[in-house]
Amino acid sequence: METLIVGERGQITIPRRLREKYSIKPKQPVVIEDRDGEIVIKPAVVVPLDRLKALVKEYDEEALQEILESNKVSPQEEERVFKKRLSQED
Repeated sequence: METLIVGERGQITIPRRLREKYSIKPKQPVVIEDRDGEIVIKPAVVVPLDRLKALVKEYDEEALQEILESNKVSPQEEERVFKKRLSQED
């Protein structure tokens, strides 16, 4: 266990040891969850849509749509992530 300091803007730095252990790279998306009174941060799994379709082609179209819908983010969240990513690339 490690103790971290939360910055003025609510930011923390994930220790190098943990970034390396979980292969978290700079500017890589992560998922944060509120799980039973704990905050859990884990690497996000990002699969391009065309790759996802290739992986699940043995499923019918209805199953594919169900998978896509269950992993869909809101338009507002998608826009926020893309804007943040673009601003970090500048």
